[in-house]
Amino acid sequence: MSSDNKFVRSLIENAKQGNNAAIEQLFQMNLGKIYAFALRLTANKSLAETITKETFIEAWKKINLVRSDASFLKWLSAITVYQTIDSLRSKKQKTKIDHLELRELESKDELDKYIFDLPDQERMIFVLNRIEGYTIEEISDMMGIKKDQVSIHLDISITKLVNSESSLSDETVMKEKIAKVVPELQPSAEVRNGIFSYIMDVKIREQKEQEKIAEALADKEKKEKGEEEIPEEKENYLEEEIVRPKKQFKFDPELFKKIGYAILALVVLIAAYKFITSPSSGWEVIQVSGQPKYDNSIMVKGDGFSSESNIETDANSSVTVAIPEMGRFLIDNSSVVSRTKNSYEVKVEKGQIRKFEGDASDILTVLTPLATFTELYKGGAFRLHVDENGMCKLTVESGWVIVNIKEFDSYVPKNFGCLITRGKYAIPYPSDSSPQLINLLENFSGINDPSVGTILSLMTTKETLSLWHIIQLISTENRSIAFNRLNELIPAPSGVTKEGILALNKTMLLDWRQEIELKMD
Repeated sequence: MSSDNKFVRSLIENAKQGNNAAIEQLFQMNLGKIYAFALRLTANKSLAETITKETFIEAWKKINLVRSDASFLKWLSAITVYQTIDSLRSKKQKTKIDHLELRELESKDELDKYIFDLPDQERMIFVLNRIEGYTIEEISDMMGIKKDQVSIHLDISITKLVNSESSLSDETVMKEKIAKVVPELQPSAEVRNGIFSYIMDVKIREQKEQEKIAEALADKEKKEKGEEEIPEEKENYLEEEIVRPKKQFKFDPELFKKIGYAILALVVLIAAYKFITSPSSGWEVIQVSGQPKYDNSIMVKGDGFSSESNIETDANSSVTVAIPEMGRFLIDNSSVVSRTKNSYEVKVEKGQIRKFEGDASDILTVLTPLATFTELYKGGAFRLHVDENGMCKLTVESGWVIVNIKEFDSYVPKNFGCLITRGKYAIPYPSDSSPQLINLLENFSGINDPSVGTILSLMTTKETLSLWHIIQLISTENRSIAFNRLNELIPAPSGVTKEGILALNKTMLLDWRQEIELKMD
């Protein structure tokens, strides 16, 4: 039975069909594991990088040979072993050990250092058997040596390790130390780029060949039918815009005057109503710390905060403002905040504000240099920090906040946060997500982001909302794989289809987000 989950199996099936995104994600998910494996087998960093690159290129060539009942990682590992054996036998690479070079792989108890000191064959057999879990029979088949020879070399390697570290004579200690060895490391960018550059070069060459064949067939077909191309002058003629006669409009001065008076009266009435009923005129400073400035004057408790006015706090001052029918918000130290002409709207140039939870009949909107933040529900609480460059960090304490950036809406619920930087999207994430995933989501750049595969592999049920956002920002090819992953974590509700999500059907996306919201509650 395969040890791979449904998501990995779907990636494999898509990869077999030539899906570039699936191939990239499969490889990204396993690149660090194979590199660490190769590094441990060879005790040579440059050789390990070469073997890693060759392993994935070979895997790409033979991807259709992966069995449905086999572990993909184990299949990759077998290729790595064969590549390592060939490389060591060729003696084209130096296998001199440099412990400074290998320091990145050494475990905390330095077991790897002792493993690196072993001769090539003994090291490989020990690693394959005691660390990777291959049987004597499997190692015999892979290395092309007899089973009793494998056993002898294994015993010799263990004896040498015990002589280097006496505590390893205890089998329990040996197992504990083996469990602590580093399972995954990332190779240099050159290795990753080399793998995918090779694949793309091959695909480009194949595409060009197919285009040449198609061109030749088309030319042959034209000659056989005696068809001629349309002359350029005729093409231009066909593309000319058809000019339609326009209807004539007769201007009536009296009618125009009457319409103008009616519009003016309506505008006056609306303005008067807003002036009388608007609570925006009642914004009041209810708490002051230090000496904040209000339009260049020192602000004190009881002052109002009128439209198009400005509050500036230094490192030692802060201001709390009460808004009628809205609640309270804090303007923290080192901040510049102003009111706009619109009710319940402020602009933060820099610094930090905190909106407090409470009863409210309306919602607050916050403008920043890079994005707009609007409460989805009334009475929520959130913190927003804006640095000197406009970068924003949002943390939602209760309710939901909608973040609009680059004409894309991000929905950030309670206990979620997001980072807004220039040129990037705001992808929300739970505050307790892994640091690696948070870093990738905060730096997500959209359709061409190279980390999509890694992001999908790190997603869990609690990050389904994050994945819902990602789906809308990646290529159709990647979107198909992301759909499978999201559907695995939280199945699409009735009426939501894969075809609809791939086409970014707004109704279906909304239905799925609501389903995710229910699961979060």
